[in-house]
Amino acid sequence: MKNFLTKTVTGILYGLIWLLSLLPLCFHYLISDIIWLIMFVCPPLRYRHKVVWKNLKGSFPEKTDKELHAIERRFYFQFLNLLFETFKTASMGSRWIKRHLRIEGAEYINSEFAKGRSMIMYLGHIGNWEWISSLPAYVTSDKVECCQVYHPLQNGIVNDLMFRIRGQFGATSIPLKHVYRRLLEYRRDNRQFIVGLISDQAPLWWDMHYWGNFLNHRTSFLTGGEELARKMDLSVCYGHISLERRGHYVLRIVPMFDSTSNLDKGVVTDTYVRLLEDNIRESPFLWLWTHNRWKRTWDGYQSWLKNSLKSSRRDDEKE
Repeated sequence: MKNFLTKTVTGILYGLIWLLSLLPLCFHYLISDIIWLIMFVCPPLRYRHKVVWKNLKGSFPEKTDKELHAIERRFYFQFLNLLFETFKTASMGSRWIKRHLRIEGAEYINSEFAKGRSMIMYLGHIGNWEWISSLPAYVTSDKVECCQVYHPLQNGIVNDLMFRIRGQFGATSIPLKHVYRRLLEYRRDNRQFIVGLISDQAPLWWDMHYWGNFLNHRTSFLTGGEELARKMDLSVCYGHISLERRGHYVLRIVPMFDSTSNLDKGVVTDTYVRLLEDNIRESPFLWLWTHNRWKRTWDGYQSWLKNSLKSSRRDDEKE
């Protein structure tokens, strides 16, 4: 019964979003602009403002408060644009998206497929990452699986809505814990694939296997993408996102490694972190600053590690 209600509500909401998406993008931007103005007239309405300011202040100590406030204003403007652009995704077609998302270097992806290779494309929460799910419209082979890894959301209705929107162009959404098994199935069936990974989230304590310097912080990164690439000897690239003008993005494919099986551990992740930071510093307002990225620190990790070791010793003694 609960599953039936979830599907019913999801269908109704998706229908409303689809109807809303039929309106011109300029109409969506008009609503976005009004909300943005209200937010700045009434600062308490700014979503996670304290987190945003703390992240900006810690990441760019060389910038003045005036410069940081300018980035903050542009960030909230872009953040609202992203929200309404995501609604627009529900009804947009291949011709429409190709006018709004230009891909530079798509020939690299197609050339890797021509060699019989599969690949991982690293991304960040930059610009409109949701529109990257339109990649199937740019891939020349119809025998290639275009996949995106996602963390299932706790709210079943929102999760189902995003699942449907992200599959608009035929991209396959794979839950994180099923990725390796699904890719092995593709390989057994001789099906090539490209997997989009957004790996700039904060890992949980037990997933912290890599630490590096990132935006003036000692930062841990997820390493699942690197492990997949090295186990399956996948090609790896980075998707550098920039904004040409409002509603018009450029995804530039930056080749990272053609082969990964013989690379030292950490090399792929380290390269990704460097490319991601360069992308953010180029256009800081495009990154998702509302994410509490540095809530788990190096010192906190050391404390957690010591407590875990103590707990393990106590368990061993009981045995």
